[in-house]
Amino acid sequence: MLRRLLPLAVAAAATLLASSTAAAAEKRCFADDFLFGSATASYQVEGAYKEGGRSSSIWDDFCREKDLACANVADDFYHRYPSDLKLMAEDGLQTFRFSISWSRLMTWNPSTRHMVPNPAGIAFYHDLIDEMLKNKLVPVLTIYHWDLPSALQDELTPKGWLNDEIVAHYVEYATLVFQEFGQKLDYWTTFNEPYSFVTQGYGTGVHAPGFSGSDVDTYIVAHNLLRAHAKAVGKFREFRNTGIVRSTARIGIVLVAHYMYPLDQSNPKDVAAAERALQFDYGLYLQPMVSGDYPAVVREVVGDRLPHFTPQESEELKGSYDLFMVNHYASKSVTDCDSPTSQRSCDQLTPGWEKDKGVDDTRAPEGARLSSMDKYGNRNCGWFTAYPPGYLALMKWVSAHDPSADMLLTENGWCGNDQVDNPDQMWYYQNYMEQVYKAVTEEKIKVIGYTAWSYLDNYEWGSFEPRFGLYYVNFTSQTGSKDYESAKPTELERIPRPAAKWFSELAKTKCIPDDSEVFVAGVEASPSTEDSYSTWSVVGYVVAAIVVVGATVVGIRKFTERRSSRAERRPLL
Repeated sequence: MLRRLLPLAVAAAATLLASSTAAAAEKRCFADDFLFGSATASYQVEGAYKEGGRSSSIWDDFCREKDLACANVADDFYHRYPSDLKLMAEDGLQTFRFSISWSRLMTWNPSTRHMVPNPAGIAFYHDLIDEMLKNKLVPVLTIYHWDLPSALQDELTPKGWLNDEIVAHYVEYATLVFQEFGQKLDYWTTFNEPYSFVTQGYGTGVHAPGFSGSDVDTYIVAHNLLRAHAKAVGKFREFRNTGIVRSTARIGIVLVAHYMYPLDQSNPKDVAAAERALQFDYGLYLQPMVSGDYPAVVREVVGDRLPHFTPQESEELKGSYDLFMVNHYASKSVTDCDSPTSQRSCDQLTPGWEKDKGVDDTRAPEGARLSSMDKYGNRNCGWFTAYPPGYLALMKWVSAHDPSADMLLTENGWCGNDQVDNPDQMWYYQNYMEQVYKAVTEEKIKVIGYTAWSYLDNYEWGSFEPRFGLYYVNFTSQTGSKDYESAKPTELERIPRPAAKWFSELAKTKCIPDDSEVFVAGVEASPSTEDSYSTWSVVGYVVAAIVVVGATVVGIRKFTERRSSRAERRPLL
């Protein structure tokens, strides 16, 4: 009997193992024209804060006022971009998303009370873009990534983005950018993450310029930003028609949001709270570009505190995108702030946008992974709750607003620490790329590219502690100092993390690399109620095969023992 059953057990195990091997070997590849790249932003990496005619920005001021780390030198990208771009090319990346510093490209003229072109700044960005093209990198240009010139903050009353006049100033700036670089690139974005700099700069006050306490400021700033976006897109399309901008060029706006899950999916109030949160965070900016007005739920809650677009502005806004550009990092589980299950009462919410949104978003979906710890044992990014299925859910939510629109994923990455060999970062990219693959192959969402944030560890808005880089950068004890103005050649070395090598293979082959080596290194997938990750699928098959063999052998032994026992109890003949 043992001899008959053992081959069957081995065959069953072999079948399961073969199935697992086939599953692991199945290539998950993207189209040849799918774009893989990485991103940075001017204030976060450039440094050279006093060079080339650059004047100060609100972040130069804010970091000093609040005694935060400053980015005087940052990654010294201003001086080291040739080697950085060469490195990107060697890694096989196709795109590089960067931003222009408004206060480097232009300077304040007190006589005209307008910003005017700065020749040295213009020359720098021409050289930077030319170097990208030399390395066969597709530039993705962000016109505004939070670093408003100090002059436009200080010289306008009301200040900066709270002033209607900022729209004209922004359009003048965007016009110069289009005229200078319009024949060099195809992908443009007007603003990076309005949600972030509007709510944190004018709501909670934790970002520049640090305003808080008003129940209208966030809506005024968002309104002016959207008006500026629409007019800039109008100018862009005018230039595209007249040949100043490439005929193949496309423009959009980079929007960001956590995906919001209802804390209790069977509770209609939680379901409504999750959708309301998405509308306040993302729909506030997306819906006007689709329909010409704000989401109905935002208008209903905010009432007269929410500005109105004129009929002309509404028409200018409708369709003011050539593609969707999406940033995403984390997901939340939300409930109404007045719910019995809420851990944060409505009275604790910041006046204005946060209180109007009215949700407790302090929890994460079951199975979410938190960010890495800093040297003091604190989370580097308290908001960071990585949950891969939320990425696909957000893509579906955005695409539903206009299924015909292409989608470029413009930021996504792990909030790490100063660890070089960070297995969590590898886990993050691996499992989030699985969601991108599903979006393309299963949901048929028109995703055309993916951008890792970020290429280098960089300045993360007040600190160098959170590290998102594919490449570790050895910042010094002087990094962030208000007096630090230059780095030695031996400082700020770029050191690849394991995720950099993995991402390089992905970019070069357009196929998601096999994860067996990652698992051996000890990367564990986070449990999920919605998804099973490939690593555990393969391991599951192997374990199942072992269980089958083990159970069969045990069964055979027991069967043999019982027969032997019965034989011993039979009378001798």
